[in-house]
Amino acid sequence: MTTTPAAKPEAAGRVAPANRGPLPSMVLSWPGTRALIAVVLLFAVSPLIAPASVGGTAIISMLPFAALIAIVAIGQTFVIQQGGLDLSLPGAVTLGALLVSTLGSDPRVGLTMAIIIAIVATSLFGLLSGVVIAFFGLPPLVVTIATNALMVGAVQSISGGFSGQSDPELSAFAISKFLGIPVLAVFAIVIVVVVQAVLKFTRLGRRFELVGENQRSAEIIGIPVRRYVISAYWLAGALAAGAGVLLAGLLRTPTLTAGNAYLLPSIAAVVLGGTALTGGRGSLAGTAFGALFLAQLTQLVQTFTTLTAVQNIVQALIIGVGIVAQLQLGGSSARLKRLARRSTSTQPTKKTQKRGV
Repeated sequence: MTTTPAAKPEAAGRVAPANRGPLPSMVLSWPGTRALIAVVLLFAVSPLIAPASVGGTAIISMLPFAALIAIVAIGQTFVIQQGGLDLSLPGAVTLGALLVSTLGSDPRVGLTMAIIIAIVATSLFGLLSGVVIAFFGLPPLVVTIATNALMVGAVQSISGGFSGQSDPELSAFAISKFLGIPVLAVFAIVIVVVVQAVLKFTRLGRRFELVGENQRSAEIIGIPVRRYVISAYWLAGALAAGAGVLLAGLLRTPTLTAGNAYLLPSIAAVVLGGTALTGGRGSLAGTAFGALFLAQLTQLVQTFTTLTAVQNIVQALIIGVGIVAQLQLGGSSARLKRLARRSTSTQPTKKTQKRGV
């Protein structure tokens, strides 16, 4: 009498792999892909509206400012991933630019030490915001507005109402090129690649995203939640200060309100990049594409008007549209299909309209 061999336990308990759908749908569901598509469409439309906005000289002059927006927006992405919003970044950009301009021209300090002092000292304000938010539970908007006021006061106290002149060596670096590409753009690309790799391929990055998605669950498994929240605001302040240092070199004589132009773009770039405003996972590549989109859009708008108010209105509209699209799509193209089916199915037919149902 022959017996059939019993199935192996591991084979019996094997779970079929989940059907992730076709590859094009998966690719389109990535936030960075959607931001890249928006950039491609904008550059495709720009020659039809203003051919001068996509010339070689125009793009080379636009890339450094796109890089600065990207650097500030990366820090904003960290904060938004933790469910917050940092409104102190304009003050951090201005303070970083002022410190490096004031101290860099002092031979007793030197340019290198001035850069270090500008970034470290300014980042302490971000650290302060993070500590207050993490330990006292105060709203991030209130705390960061107060922190921004502190930095504005520091700028007025240090400057005495007069802007500083940046070191010629810093200016030469800021306007230099590497293989024909502005060095600030190369600098921003390196930051995006390195930080994206840390977030997606290290335990530290995965824990950072988990804290943003669900702080309660992170606490249960023993992750120090407060440490990650504080680090988000500290890194945001440090990156904004670094952007201020580069801005000082680019402008040579930065104004005392130079950082104000980077608040709305930093938020808009994050929204366009697909990072959820409720916290959790983010796309730094999407943020970088969002910064490029905004810089090119600003350049396109400037061909018709130089009014800052119009540019701010356009950016505000983009933020609103991006928030609505993010909430409706939920980061998935399948969500859009379900919404379309639902709207079709809920439309009353002619028969029901006649019956008054």
